This record gives sequence, structure tokens and C-alpha cells, in this order.
Amino acid sequence: MIITERFDYRGAESILEKKGLLSEIDDALVTPLKTGTHDVISGMLGRKGWSIKVNLLKGTDYQQDAFKQKVMLEIDIRSVLDSVHRNFLRAQELYNRKVIDVLVQIVSLEREPRFDKMKRDIDAFQSVLTVPIYLIGLG
Repeated sequence: MIITERFDYRGAESILEKKGLLSEIDDALVTPLKTGTHDVISGMLGRKGWSIKVNLLKGTDYQQDAFKQKVMLEIDIRSVLDSVHRNFLRAQELYNRKVIDVLVQIVSLEREPRFDKMKRDIDAFQSVLTVPIYLIGLG
């Protein structure tokens, strides 16, 4: 069984439910954390019609892991902590440009970048993070 924790920031969960995407995301979380988890989740989302490795921030070479119906999804399992912070910054810019409505950020419960630290950082930067974020921790 996959263990998950979730944190709903600024109504992200409600937005995902209205778009009918919350169940698609949940369906993609079917594998325990191990090598290859990123590709398994991406593959499941791709089969559900999500665009994979898409550039949303024009003028850069940044690729977001998945995108559908103005939802940006990033999978950072065993990544450097800074990668998640960059995702927050990219998502905020894309939100300001009205390219996205919400960021879904998937991290680990036990390894960096850890769910509890990401939740802490979202709370700490709430005066600048106005983009709705749905944080999912996998363990």
C-alpha cells in the first residue's frame, strides 16, 4: 500500500476536483517509492492524457513533468531540495501569467526533499506564494 500525506494550500484540492483531475493523480500513485518511481507516475499520467515534459515558461528550457487543464505537476523524488523551490518559483510566475491554475508537487515523506520541509516552506512563504499548491508526500 502506498502511504501518502497531503497538504492543500489555497484551495488546490478543490480546483483539482472541479477539473476532474484529483482521481487521475491518485490513480497514478500506485507504486512504492523506489528507483523509477518518477517514470512510473509520469507514464500513468501520460496514459491519462497528460502532456509529459512540456515547456510552459517560454524563453527558457525548463520542462515541467506533466501538464493538463492548466495544472502543472512536478515529481521530485530523491531530488535536490532547491529543485522544489525552483518549481514553486516557476509555478508562481506561470500562475501570474495565467498559464496555470494550480501546482501539484510530489515529494518523499522520508528523503529529501521531504514533505514536512516543503509544507513548512509553503507556510513560511505564503506572502509571496499565491499559486494554489497541492503537496503530496509518498512513503
